[in-house]
Amino acid sequence: MALQKFRARTVSAMLALAVMGGGAALAQGTEAAPAAIAPMTDAEATQFVAANKKVTEVANKMTLELQAAKTEDEAAAVQAKAEITAAIQTEGITPKRYTEIIQLAETDEATLAKLRAEFGS
Repeated sequence: MALQKFRARTVSAMLALAVMGGGAALAQGTEAAPAAIAPMTDAEATQFVAANKKVTEVANKMTLELQAAKTEDEAAAVQAKAEITAAIQTEGITPKRYTEIIQLAETDEATLAKLRAEFGS
């Protein structure tokens, strides 16, 4: 029972991360972007989309591995080896900036439009 709850929480968290960055799933917002976050450049939009595709692949693989785990220790090992940070960094963007771009897309129409265009290309 505890293993099922652990798996469910981990899978939910991973899917939420993957979906939050997905082009079709980016929420439309009308508020101004937070002042503390720098605007996204065109280059960052390209990097973000490439990183997001890799994050989605890692999350999908991790979901399958978590579902196959038989013990909580096996599930924890799967979670520990998740390569999300590496997937983001290989595209030349930091995990912090990746998260900031998600936040911008939730509140800034221009950022959202840039990402949608980039996802479509």
